[in-house]
Amino acid sequence: MKIFIASDMEGVSGVVHREHTGWDGRRHYEARKWMTEHINAAVQGAVDMDATEVLVCDGHSNGRNVILDLLHPEATLVWGRQNRRLGQMQGIDETFDAVLMVGFHARAGSLGVLNHTTNSGVVSEVRVNGEPVGEIDINAAIAGEFGVPVAMVSGDATAVAEAQERMPHIETAAVMEAIGTYSAKILPPPKAHALIREATMRALDRLDDMPPTRYEPPIRLEMRFFDTAMADAAAMIPGAERLDSRACGYTCRDFLEAYQVHWIMIVLATSERWANTP
Repeated sequence: MKIFIASDMEGVSGVVHREHTGWDGRRHYEARKWMTEHINAAVQGAVDMDATEVLVCDGHSNGRNVILDLLHPEATLVWGRQNRRLGQMQGIDETFDAVLMVGFHARAGSLGVLNHTTNSGVVSEVRVNGEPVGEIDINAAIAGEFGVPVAMVSGDATAVAEAQERMPHIETAAVMEAIGTYSAKILPPPKAHALIREATMRALDRLDDMPPTRYEPPIRLEMRFFDTAMADAAAMIPGAERLDSRACGYTCRDFLEAYQVHWIMIVLATSERWANTP
């Protein structure tokens, strides 16, 4: 059995502030350690269910967060961010049996801890075929393009509830509960790790019940930004449509194209943001 683990940081128990998630944050090393331990719990659950290969993708920020000296010895790691055409799903292909998502947050505008979608400084909302999506949905759809199902998601209670809305078959591990955007009721590490390991084992025990996530083409992508200048930049892509002052749309052949267009729009919007910052 071959398992892919997509990882993020904002859904790790204890991570509640930018000082945890930013590379220059005062508490960033602690958060990296907690993230690595959450990943290790999922790896151990997979190994306990006789997984023969586990590939972990470090999906937070620069992709260099996992502490290598602490990583589970049975895992292989996708490390660094450059040229990752599939983002947090870099390395996925049709040979994998299941995807586990560890440390994920709720989509932008939700009541989850550190909620955002892809880029917290640029993106207000992402819609696919008219429905709002977050990073969990986006990654599930990328896996679905390769016929691979999502089996388990860990994160705060809001994130795992969002995941179950679209994927009611999955197992989940809610490791904290939002009080506000920057506060939460958290589980101590041993309890969080046990939840993740047990949810992983339950999920991999019933993979026959896990269908891949698929969107029927053509895929209608809509991106809403925080200000009009960002949308100005994103609308420069040939084929993009300006939907209103802050939103752009694009019709795509499949979800992989939609994912890459969404990232190109973000890159353009981000460049506009920094170019005009006083």
